[in-house]
Amino acid sequence: MEHTDLIRNLKNGDAKSLELLFRRLYPRLCAYARKFLHDEQDAEEIVQDLFVNLWKQRERIDEHKSLHKYLFTAARNGCLNFLHAKKIRSRSAEIILYLYGQDVHDHIDSYHALLAKDLEQDFNEALQRLPTECRRIFELSRTDGLRYEEIALRLNISIKTVETQMSRALSRLRLQLKEHITVLILLSLLK
Repeated sequence: MEHTDLIRNLKNGDAKSLELLFRRLYPRLCAYARKFLHDEQDAEEIVQDLFVNLWKQRERIDEHKSLHKYLFTAARNGCLNFLHAKKIRSRSAEIILYLYGQDVHDHIDSYHALLAKDLEQDFNEALQRLPTECRRIFELSRTDGLRYEEIALRLNISIKTVETQMSRALSRLRLQLKEHITVLILLSLLK
């Protein structure tokens, strides 16, 4: 079956076209995913999910674009998302195992100190990644303790601009420090 006919039939809900596409590309996609994951079972799961999603969203397939390229890009993205989630789960598990493997109350203060140092470093890095005006307004508010009106007067900008920039800064910092926030919540539950 021609490639364009295969895509057209797939878009129209022909399960045999999906099966044919699966037989043609599944081994190559799995081999590609294994290069990222180094685990056959995880690679197969990513690729199987990819075909399930392809079937669910078959009406959206663009017949004029390369389905081959789309599938390999989707496989790569699926692998990268999987690795990112695995890294976060692994770090959280390490923290929990550490806490439960120790006498929590005796070691919680030393762990808090390590966590605080790590948080401070990550916070400073996140702060440096903010746009210049956004960072300056945030520092005037949080470090210098100025009210929004005072910041607006000092920088000769509107209060609304100060509010917008503060909201943007807090949102970006919250996003970049979300892993720390989760750990802090877990620690507060252990006290």
